[in-house]
Amino acid sequence: MKKLLLLTLSLILLFSCASVEMGPTSHSIAVLSTTDMHGRAASKDVATGKEDINSMPRVATAVEAVRESFGDSMLVIDNGDTIQGNLLAQYAINFKIDVINPMVSAMAYIGYDVWTMGNHEFNFLPNQRDTQVLFAEKEGISCLSGNVTLLEDGLNVHGDKAKAGDPFYQPYEIFTFKFDDGLKAKVAVIGLGNAANANWDLATNYPNLSFSSLENKDGILANEIDKWVNVVRNKEKADIVIVAVHSGLGSADSFSLESQTLMAAQATSGVDLIICGHDHQANITITKNSVGEDVTIVNGGGKALTESILTIDFEKGKVTGLSIESSLTSLDSVTPDETLSQMMDEWYNETYQWASAPIGSFDNGWNNFKAEAEGKSNNDMILSQTALMDFIHKAQIWCTWQSEGVEGATVSFASPVFGTNANKELSFVPADGDTISTLELSKLYRYSNNLLCAVELTGQELYNWMNCVANMYSIKDGKVSMGEGVSIYGLDTFYGVDYEIDPSKENDSKLVKAEINGVDVREISSVKVALNSYRLSGGYGFAEATGKSESDCFWTASQYLGSDRAPVPTQIGEYVKAMGVVSPSDKVSHGYDSTWSIIE
Repeated sequence: MKKLLLLTLSLILLFSCASVEMGPTSHSIAVLSTTDMHGRAASKDVATGKEDINSMPRVATAVEAVRESFGDSMLVIDNGDTIQGNLLAQYAINFKIDVINPMVSAMAYIGYDVWTMGNHEFNFLPNQRDTQVLFAEKEGISCLSGNVTLLEDGLNVHGDKAKAGDPFYQPYEIFTFKFDDGLKAKVAVIGLGNAANANWDLATNYPNLSFSSLENKDGILANEIDKWVNVVRNKEKADIVIVAVHSGLGSADSFSLESQTLMAAQATSGVDLIICGHDHQANITITKNSVGEDVTIVNGGGKALTESILTIDFEKGKVTGLSIESSLTSLDSVTPDETLSQMMDEWYNETYQWASAPIGSFDNGWNNFKAEAEGKSNNDMILSQTALMDFIHKAQIWCTWQSEGVEGATVSFASPVFGTNANKELSFVPADGDTISTLELSKLYRYSNNLLCAVELTGQELYNWMNCVANMYSIKDGKVSMGEGVSIYGLDTFYGVDYEIDPSKENDSKLVKAEINGVDVREISSVKVALNSYRLSGGYGFAEATGKSESDCFWTASQYLGSDRAPVPTQIGEYVKAMGVVSPSDKVSHGYDSTWSIIE
């Protein structure tokens, strides 16, 4: 009887084990992602005092809802452009460098697993950015960017010796999911940054770094993906591969260095899910890879949490198949997490106290110029000269003269980057009696990542850039407009130079006048110019027109004043403080007041 019982039990165990080993089964994990959150750690926006409908406390609520179903069987990934973008971010990165950033705190609270470096992370000096990287890693967040590599032998972000071509940041992370029945799946997350970073930021922000592998000089995203997929598939034996890349979706037909995700997805294989970003467009795209398999691409666009449910098939203990279902949860559809909101209250209050302190006022004639800007967009502000843009120019010129022993600029370049409302109209237009604080300046100059610089050009180089800008204008339906494919971020207005542009003429003939105090700029030997770091990084044809880069600067606010005073809006604030009262009739401090027009 005892032998019969043992035999029966043995048979039961045999068939039970056989069913686990032989029978197919499946398990699911959730992969969540955000991208382009741009400093929105608090529930309210400091600049407006209103609820921020795309904030991290709302992300926290959305993530927790998924965690209730999936528990530990999930990954949460942020795809970059995280610690820059609003007043709270500006305050934290410039005045609280050695304190954990509110966005990093928010990611830690929510339980993020990965943070990929975006292009705006490189708006800052290494000590600002990489201090936060190390804080994030202490919180258990892997900071990835496999295509940010060393140009020469040196040190990586952890201070370890590294060779030229080695990644500065960790290129990937491996996550092993173990299920109750003993099955497990190995998931690799590869992080990649934007290949076009060098077009936007000064080299001092990323010393000895390249934004593509040294053997991939053209920055082709597909090459970077192939490189690291080969490593994680063959060396790490990953069952599933996720690529988190801070690149826009782009087109399958035309190459764009900053937005090449779709093209890369179709040119590679071995990737199961791609998380992209940068273009602020929330979407889900399914395409075919190079061997005809489906690849899902998700992008939260700064306004949604992406949720991808990966159903993993197993047979004989091995991963044999995978299916993916992705969706978007709009952040404006969920309520903020109260605990995280309260955690950020101190940051909000500190930032508001700093930003709302009065530093001057508008008066003496601004009411007469309101029609120039009210109801107008940034695109409208390049169609005619305005007192508001002249104010930006006068401030930039003045600031370059405030360092002892430095003879500053007499000409200013700037494109309109005013804050706008939901209708893309300027959100703040000065009136007589208005107080000026950092709050107002954030609406008059949106990008605190733009740093003030000054460079000396020959008159011909100045003319070349002005000619390049003139070529950006065109006539459409009988009206002056920006040309096809032209970005407002590349179209400068100028001060200190009298000029006229005729968009009806052929390219290279549109700049019909460019004079300084009655002298053709081409006849002038040298001109000192105030401009921002974004322009100086060389994009939109500036490098080709002038041949100038950061190394040619005779003055930068960072070098002479420190990183906390270097942002253009901060420098404008110093001008306002010195002036006390700012009026449209204020004379430029150095050089000549000027006029410009577009011939219609």
